[in-house]
Parts: sequence; structure tokens; C-alpha cells
Amino acid sequence: MNFKIVTAAIVLQDNKVLLTRRAPGQSLEGYWEFPGGKVEEGESLQECLKREIFEELGVQVRLGNI
Repeated sequence: MNFKIVTAAIVLQDNKVLLTRRAPGQSLEGYWEFPGGKVEEGESLQECLKREIFEELGVQVRLGNI
């Protein structure tokens, strides 16, 4: 089997959970998911999560424990 390593952020605040919606043209478009994505070659889990959140939401984040 060929597995891909992925990251996901679970953000909780005031009893609310942050979700993103898959964009039109993507597989499973319109479905809801936690922000995150596939780790690129040579990238750490932290770098991946920061990059994915920036790509999906346009914000820079500071990560806690992962």
C-alpha cells in the first residue's frame, strides 16, 4: 500500500469548531473538513499545517502542540 501523510487542525473556541468547505472542482467538492492537507516531500508536519492553513484560509498561524 502507498500511504500519504496528512495533517489536520482541530480548532476549538467558545464551543465552536473550525471547519472548511472543499472548493468547487476538488474531489468531494462542497464537503466539510478540518483544515489541513498532504505533507510535501521534505516538509515537517508543522510546516505542512501552516502552509495548508495559509493556502486554504489566507492566514498565518502559530501552532501549539501537535
